[in-house]
Amino acid sequence: MAQRVATEYKKLVLELSALQLQLFIEMFDRAEFSTQVRVFDNGETEVVLLDKGMELPLSFKRMGHDTYTCEGQCKIYDAKLANQMRMAVRKFKGCGIVHRLYPTYTMVYEYAGGHVMKIVEQKDGQERLVFEYKDTLGDMQRLFEACGVEDAIDWTKLHIDQLLDLRNQRITQGLSTKGVDRQLAELSKQLFMMEA
Repeated sequence: MAQRVATEYKKLVLELSALQLQLFIEMFDRAEFSTQVRVFDNGETEVVLLDKGMELPLSFKRMGHDTYTCEGQCKIYDAKLANQMRMAVRKFKGCGIVHRLYPTYTMVYEYAGGHVMKIVEQKDGQERLVFEYKDTLGDMQRLFEACGVEDAIDWTKLHIDQLLDLRNQRITQGLSTKGVDRQLAELSKQLFMMEA
């Protein structure tokens, strides 16, 4: 199996509370990675990770009272540090586009909410889809809800049939059908919209 050369975060987005930011820093400290934290006067916090002697600064801008946002890029050469960053993105529900660079190809990962949504292999100018997240449960829920429309159509047709029977009775009894006709017109509009 090919050895990874580097992991490049083309886009990294993390939105953390003050407590989560502290947990983010502790996550790297516990894994015995060298970190430095710099807090600036404007409330911005910079977390610096050391990667084979190089500094990887991650700037967290203060947004509101208790929220910090990091939007940036970085390139990680140390495989263990890259793995730790992957776990942090997952744990803190980050988003981003990550290129895992190998000598002859690149694997592109798209993250949303901490989950891998898509993996594409890029090799010799060609792209090959390796994985794409499908919301099967959500699709089934939407399909089930769509069946609710079919049930509503059936119920409306039944109601129209009952009103037609009532209308015929009123005609044979010589009574007015204005109220029934008004209800029938309204239900016919609803039925037309549901069937469209």
